[in-house]
Amino acid sequence: MSWRDVARVAVVLVSAPLLVSCSEGYPGEDRPLVSPFDMSNAERVAELNVVGRDAPGPRWRYALREGCALEVEQGSGKDRRRVAVTLRRSMDAEVVFDNEAKTYDVALIDRSIDAARPIAILLKTDKWTYATQGSLLVDLLIRDCAKGTTAR
Repeated sequence: MSWRDVARVAVVLVSAPLLVSCSEGYPGEDRPLVSPFDMSNAERVAELNVVGRDAPGPRWRYALREGCALEVEQGSGKDRRRVAVTLRRSMDAEVVFDNEAKTYDVALIDRSIDAARPIAILLKTDKWTYATQGSLLVDLLIRDCAKGTTAR
């Protein structure tokens, strides 16, 4: 056996435990990735609830009722806040940075009224990724509600 063969065996023996240890701490199975564009509105609301649960801060809960009425609940106990808004084609979900609170807010804007004033805050988090994901899901809910596909 040459010194090169010995070196190769040594590298394999040293590398094997390192490669095995890299998988520690990761789930054995990842959640299946599904594009929100391919989801039904019921699936989008379920995913919105995941975002509202996992985002740092108070928990947010969502439900889509008949006629595209989006119910939003934030917090729990005496600090719980609830709002219901009927989604319309003229609405958009927009991520707005609240400089005072240092949070990214998903604001529901109705372009037919006053685009500068949000109708409701649908999510408030200090993580931009949660806010953008929530905003996209709400925009797609609005899109499909406008098409009349509430229960798809």
